[in-house]
Amino acid sequence: MSNIVQIEINKKNRWVYFSKYRWVAHVIYWTWVLVAGTLLSVKVPITASVVFNHFILDNLLIALFYYTYCLYLIPYFFKRNRIVLFWILTVLSYLLIAAIDVPYNQYFVKLSYQNPHIEASSTFFQRYFVNLGNYLLNFVVFSMMLFFMEKNEENHTLLELEKEKKEIEQVKLDLLKTNISPDFLMRSLSQLKHSAQEQYSNTPDAILAFSDLLRYRLYSKKKHLSTLSEELDALQSLIHFIDLYNDKNNLIIHLDVQGNSSGKNIAPLSLINILEPFCKAHSNQPVILRMILLIDEKELNLEMDYGLRANEILIADLNEYGNNYRHLYGSSVRFKFENCEDDKCIISLNLPLSTQQTTV
Repeated sequence: MSNIVQIEINKKNRWVYFSKYRWVAHVIYWTWVLVAGTLLSVKVPITASVVFNHFILDNLLIALFYYTYCLYLIPYFFKRNRIVLFWILTVLSYLLIAAIDVPYNQYFVKLSYQNPHIEASSTFFQRYFVNLGNYLLNFVVFSMMLFFMEKNEENHTLLELEKEKKEIEQVKLDLLKTNISPDFLMRSLSQLKHSAQEQYSNTPDAILAFSDLLRYRLYSKKKHLSTLSEELDALQSLIHFIDLYNDKNNLIIHLDVQGNSSGKNIAPLSLINILEPFCKAHSNQPVILRMILLIDEKELNLEMDYGLRANEILIADLNEYGNNYRHLYGSSVRFKFENCEDDKCIISLNLPLSTQQTTV
């Protein structure tokens, strides 16, 4: 797997100067070389032979140096932090190809004019030093072009990372909203199966209550907000389902709702998700959970009094709940709980309410 990832990284680094239409910059650069170095400099009629010698052959070795630099030296050495080796190879390539260019131009390139910087009787080193200057000047221009390509790629990568981060965050938010406790789900299904096998009279009622709860979870998956009335109905379904099996789970819930819920919206499943951890905290004796809901204009206040000290699992679940909803809705969510000395657990939750119209 690591080899595959490394190959993909190498491929991206190697072709970064040609992807996303950056090859157009190379076309513009060599078009400028063609126009300035051949079409505007040659005094003879422009023919295929003139273009071949003055543009293609005359720039072949310098192009070899450029593309060795950007296709091999940068991705395989510079971007792998092998900086010293990168500069050694770059300088050696620069000196070597500039030296090879001297005999190459003498024997293979047929120019229609004599380079004004090089006399016919010039020595190898005189021609070589002229080549070094020409290579360096053009290399600076070429490197500036690559630099702006790198900045463009960096900005593009930042935008992609930001987009991916938002998508990941959205997936995480959806999971936080719709995450159902596996323990609660399996225990509930087991209870339904057992009651159906024993043909208990409350089985149809329990199935309908549990179905209403799962249906509400499914429909709330993509919602940013749910109506408070829908959330309270789902909460009542969950409490009713728990009450039907209170002899099995030893959890008795007393819910007191104060205030008007009409026209108000709330984070989907926020009340369902805080109740489910108490369904996991199975006790050997009946435990009463009192829930008092105070509905204000802009905030819902929930006070929970659990008649048993919270164990490690319940503490972890409640901590996770608080972190998740603060992550979802920021500092507007206030959540705290404490284990009291008189063998009970007190939970306080404040959730923001909205009056905007809900959408699916």
